[in-house]
Amino acid sequence: MQTITSQWAITFDQFAASIRESAIIAAPYITRPGLIRLVKGLRFRRRVKLDVLTALEERSLEDGVVDSGALHWLCTQVPGTTVRHLRHLHAKAYVADEHTAIVTSSNLTNGGLFWNHELGIAISDPDAVKDIADDLREYGNLGVIVPCDELPNIDSMADKARRLKEAADDAASAQAKEAYRDALKDISRHLADLGTSGDEFVVDPKASINAQLCDAIRYVLRHNGPMSTRDMNPLVQALKPELCDDNDDLVIKGVSYGRNWKHKVRNAQTVLKRAGIVENEEGVRNGLWWLT
Repeated sequence: MQTITSQWAITFDQFAASIRESAIIAAPYITRPGLIRLVKGLRFRRRVKLDVLTALEERSLEDGVVDSGALHWLCTQVPGTTVRHLRHLHAKAYVADEHTAIVTSSNLTNGGLFWNHELGIAISDPDAVKDIADDLREYGNLGVIVPCDELPNIDSMADKARRLKEAADDAASAQAKEAYRDALKDISRHLADLGTSGDEFVVDPKASINAQLCDAIRYVLRHNGPMSTRDMNPLVQALKPELCDDNDDLVIKGVSYGRNWKHKVRNAQTVLKRAGIVENEEGVRNGLWWLT
């Protein structure tokens, strides 16, 4: 194990040059300078498989701390790149093949590489590297695959939000501020429409809402052990906020039956139970669910 302190750009260059077949890049903030260094480090090995896990959140896109245009450029330079959006991602970790994992406070930005006071460790123990990679893949399975050809669209939406924010700041009118907020909501809705699910790190980017909730339930039970639906719901909502809208009630013939997403979670529990993946205490109010 090796300690990594600021500035760690040279260490990152060595990491990039060490990639032979595959790598995982996980950071909520990713900008063009960091990706340029990554591609330069790969040199002529651009047929590697890159899994990029980041947080394409509306305000991060608008502020430019995550650059969807640069991510599209990365996809064109390294065709084996998969980009995933995971809301609330905070981990910064970098894995090269099965030989090196770097866990750090640093995002893949100029600030992270050069300016900020960062601290991290480089790990070369194969078992530890595998554990870190497996954890990142599990995070990734909860995220949203963003196809390469969607990234320019997201970049355009972010640029529109930036221009509307400037206009709102200048005009200070309610109408201008509302247009800016709508632009941010458009980005959020667009990412929610690109939902994904599955047991592998590269999966169908158009899986159903039910499949996404099944993944979230399995993740919650695997990491927390048996629990009731009441205790499970807020954890599922935290993992999949775009699918769990508290403003959306299930209404039948004018009668509200509670939050629509909670009914969908119960449907997902039923699907998992029928598949033999989970069990529950039948007939017990707020009974426990667990993985079989």
